[in-house]
Amino acid sequence: MSENNNIVSLSHKIEIYPNKKAKTHFRKAFGCSRLAYNWGLAKWQEYYKQGIKKTHLDLKKEFNAIKKTQFPFVYEVSKYATQQPFLNLNLAFQKFFRDLKQGKVSYPQFKKKRDNAGSYYIGGDQVVLSDTNKNSKKYKKIITECNAQYLKVPNLGYVKLSERLRFSGKINSVTISQNGDKYYASFSVSIAEENYQPQPKTKLGLGIDVGLKSFVSLSNGLEIKSPKPLAKLASKLKTKSRQLSKKQHPKTKGDKTKKSANYLKASLKLAKLHRRIVNIRNDFLHKLSSSIIKQADYICLEDLNVKGMMKNHKLAKSIADVSFYEFRRQLEYKAKYNGKEIIFADRFYPSSKTCSQCGSIKKELKLSERIYYCEDCGAKIGRDYNASINLLRLIEKQIGQVLPEFTPMDLTAMQSNLAINRIVTSKVEVGIQQKSHL
Repeated sequence: MSENNNIVSLSHKIEIYPNKKAKTHFRKAFGCSRLAYNWGLAKWQEYYKQGIKKTHLDLKKEFNAIKKTQFPFVYEVSKYATQQPFLNLNLAFQKFFRDLKQGKVSYPQFKKKRDNAGSYYIGGDQVVLSDTNKNSKKYKKIITECNAQYLKVPNLGYVKLSERLRFSGKINSVTISQNGDKYYASFSVSIAEENYQPQPKTKLGLGIDVGLKSFVSLSNGLEIKSPKPLAKLASKLKTKSRQLSKKQHPKTKGDKTKKSANYLKASLKLAKLHRRIVNIRNDFLHKLSSSIIKQADYICLEDLNVKGMMKNHKLAKSIADVSFYEFRRQLEYKAKYNGKEIIFADRFYPSSKTCSQCGSIKKELKLSERIYYCEDCGAKIGRDYNASINLLRLIEKQIGQVLPEFTPMDLTAMQSNLAINRIVTSKVEVGIQQKSHL
């Protein structure tokens, strides 16, 4: 989602139901898009070695000049399939030069042909939606179901959408993509600011401590665990990967062995399992982040160094499974969309080591210590819950006002919303135990 001059750009990804003819057309378009990108990258490298500077627009003009004679098949698909890749290549180089300043190397790579994946772009001027399937000769006589909607694909015809487009506004573009045996259309739509309804203001704040044992610990006392789909389906993933490797296929670069039919079948099964893992994780993250945005106006998170954490080979798989960064990304764009505020604690802010009651800071706190004991005031509290309270206090410090506490009604409303979305919650002991000083 992006916002500019009271215009909001939103995205809606919808599964589509292509027939065999449409699938063949999509594969051609994926190939044309990949060809244009790889041709542009190869030409850029060639000119760079010669000391010649060329922009992506120069490369696109050069490609357009030769495509009629050298690549006539590109005219079978939308013109955008071979135009957009040059813009994507420009963005890739911009990212490369931007990352170089930070000491990172992200040089653009050639795109590989994949059996069950691909995508291509269609400009908004070529996008047409219809309530009837105009591919049929009898479409005028057919009364379609009220929820049906069809997308007209340039040079192909109408393809049925699994659901209607959620937003009404100007369609900027559509990206057709494949994942395994599923095909999708991702719409980018611009709508006026007054035509969407953000979540109502609550004036409540939430400190959120993320972790591996409990995915999030909230300052209102709720703890929520991640479904961890990768850990649960790891054995199946390992089995299907092993089965795929044993099928006939090229195993080294330059190997001309043809992929067998059984290899393609096994590859599709593995892709389905990967998609299932991703869908379970994303479904959980979207439902949780939406519920948090609905309940709180101010949210505080730790600015975690996820990339650095992934270097720990003992924790990398578990960290990837819960996807800290994706959770943060979803909270950020949903907060911007709904007019909520996200505050990030400094990476070295001692949220876990600080006592939420007296403010004293421990010098040492092992990861295995799940209960926080304060030696100064005698407070005894769950480590993650203690950190979330400190993050809530940081919100109040940043905005300069004391926020209202979560009432039992607010807490029940949040639990009900999470329960409807089948997210299991547990309640930590909110009372702070303290030693007697008498």
